[in-house]
Amino acid sequence: MLRIIEMVLRREGYEADTVMNGREAALSLRTKTYDLILIDLKLPFSHLKEMVEQLRISQAARYFPVLVILISSFIENSVGSWFGIDADEFIHKPLSPYDLAGKVNRLLGYGQVEV
Repeated sequence: MLRIIEMVLRREGYEADTVMNGREAALSLRTKTYDLILIDLKLPFSHLKEMVEQLRISQAARYFPVLVILISSFIENSVGSWFGIDADEFIHKPLSPYDLAGKVNRLLGYGQVEV
């Protein structure tokens, strides 16, 4: 799944860094600047908590949108209270490359691009 997401984003002309867990994500957020963060909520909670804390610090310095991947729509209303993530947009599994590209382009202020 990670490779497909990376392929879709690169096809749209974006650079994409991928990480395998919340600890790697937190480290990347400390050392690099991003225009958008894509989070899959399947991360272990301790890793997710660390990443969210670093995400808040990073966004306080410079805002960027957050797109969250969910396994079901019922979680959408609880992401903020359960996980502490203020998401700008959600996408549900299974992912459609067209939907992913459209949501990323909208969040970054670009027009819809065909995939």
